[in-house]
Amino acid sequence: MAVEAFAPAKINLTLHVTGQRADGYHLLDSLVVFADVGDRVRAERADGFSLTVDGPMAAGVRSTIIAPCSITLREFSACT
Repeated sequence: MAVEAFAPAKINLTLHVTGQRADGYHLLDSLVVFADVGDRVRAERADGFSLTVDGPMAAGVRSTIIAPCSITLREFSACT
């Protein structure tokens, strides 16, 4: 069985770095709105791990957060 959801694009109207946590991440104050456009995310059970990205912006996926997050997801799910 597959699970599918719409993930709306987030637009930062303001973003201020207010400090840094002990783990290195920054503390932020922000004001955001969500757009009517975004991504469609689909996941389904499988014997192995795969990631498919398509659409007009797919060519630049390696330079975004998607690639490192997919590696973490693969490790967390114990899929190969």
